[in-house]
Amino acid sequence: MACNAGDVCVDSQCQVPCDTTKLSSAIPDPWGTTWDGLERTAAALDVAKAACKEFGARLPTPTELYRVSATQSGVVGQSFNTSYLWSQAPDDKLNQAMIRLSDGGTSTQPATSQGTYRCVCPAAMPKTFTGVHCNGAPGSECFTVGRYNVDAKDRPALRKSAAVWECINDRAHLADLPELIEAIQAGLPGSNQFVSTADASDNHQSSQIRWTGAAWSPAGNTADVDLRTPAPFRCAAPRAAVSPNPNLVPNQYLGPQSPYKGETADSAAATWTAAHDACTARGGHLPRATELAELIGQGLPNGSNMNLWSADQVGFNGTQFLAAVNNWTALDQRYSYANGGSDQTATWAYKNSSLPFRCIYYPLDPTYAAPAACAGGCFTLALPGNPASTMWFDSTDRPSATLADAFTDCASAGGHVPSERDLTEAIRAGLPNGTGPSNYLYTSDFAQQKTTIVRWTGAGSSAFTDQYSTYMNWGDQATLRPHRCMWTNELR
Repeated sequence: MACNAGDVCVDSQCQVPCDTTKLSSAIPDPWGTTWDGLERTAAALDVAKAACKEFGARLPTPTELYRVSATQSGVVGQSFNTSYLWSQAPDDKLNQAMIRLSDGGTSTQPATSQGTYRCVCPAAMPKTFTGVHCNGAPGSECFTVGRYNVDAKDRPALRKSAAVWECINDRAHLADLPELIEAIQAGLPGSNQFVSTADASDNHQSSQIRWTGAAWSPAGNTADVDLRTPAPFRCAAPRAAVSPNPNLVPNQYLGPQSPYKGETADSAAATWTAAHDACTARGGHLPRATELAELIGQGLPNGSNMNLWSADQVGFNGTQFLAAVNNWTALDQRYSYANGGSDQTATWAYKNSSLPFRCIYYPLDPTYAAPAACAGGCFTLALPGNPASTMWFDSTDRPSATLADAFTDCASAGGHVPSERDLTEAIRAGLPNGTGPSNYLYTSDFAQQKTTIVRWTGAGSSAFTDQYSTYMNWGDQATLRPHRCMWTNELR
């Protein structure tokens, strides 16, 4: 759709170009955005949005507000700017994230209430997670590790729902623990404060991680945070342009900003492992809880208000191990991602129960070459499709190591420590040379500050159900255990 003469295209919508002369005492920042130098009169959120859009401007994102605050760069905010300002990020169904410029502190406020605000004329933004989409010092916003970029600095403290929105808005995803551990070991600068991740820890918390240097150890450096508690975070995504999975998916859904494909309807209730099988048979995977939340917030339709399976492990409750589940009704672009209260949309289910589900389909890297460093040769798992989503696994165990050393070992071979989802899919497809019941293998799944571990004997088969205690358990990360590495052409 072509825009009318004089209009510009912003996120697939035509609008007038941003007129910086209509900003109040305009101030440019080092990231290319021009700001109202003065706060505007308090208004409800929708009124504030409309006032900015009238001359081609918009409200700032939480990170845009944070990085110009007095205690960060100080280029816009001063210590006396103590009013909380509207941001673009929804906090839950009724409330909006707000930031103050005096210190970058965060708060929330009902969207219908009166709040002060500033409009911005943003820089031209790339469609990739590069440049000013990352958070960091001007000119050094992104830290590169392999095919991915990660924020070079922490973002402001937001609850998980707002953090998911913020990362998607910047063409990225909320970074998960394995991504961050690999980046930390590659030299990602750290603040030594706990940052929230995409990983579920239990039914109401996410896993956190902190670090300063590359010599990272899990001991004392992981924690948990309630889904509704604001915490710093980082975003991550492929640094090159990404196209959605090229294969046609029945009932497929593609959000306006995420390259992930989902499905527009629930599949019938099934066991956890049967749901894995159904998704891999379609060329996809059972989504992680945060991935499902990302699609829901993008407008995933037809929410049934039923709990849907995710692939996230969330620990042991004294009876059995659990998986995270999400629910929503109809269309919910202000998805609360909360456990407890009247807006509960995230909880857990026993892995031996039966629930509906939807699958996720990742973009593919057409330049990715099959690995040559698999221990014992490569076990290849190619899913249906042309081109095929493909994973490669070590065919034999690697020597025992701590979890941190397993990450280092796999990264040095160009691969990753597999998640429990990865191993479940591969074992059910015949991953050979299982050394259980004597050996458990590390996975990259954290839950309640422990790591889940998996075992099987001989050639894998569909008999593997990933149920405690025959096939899986959890343990600390300092114990020496064997591990395997995996590689994939998927851009997750």
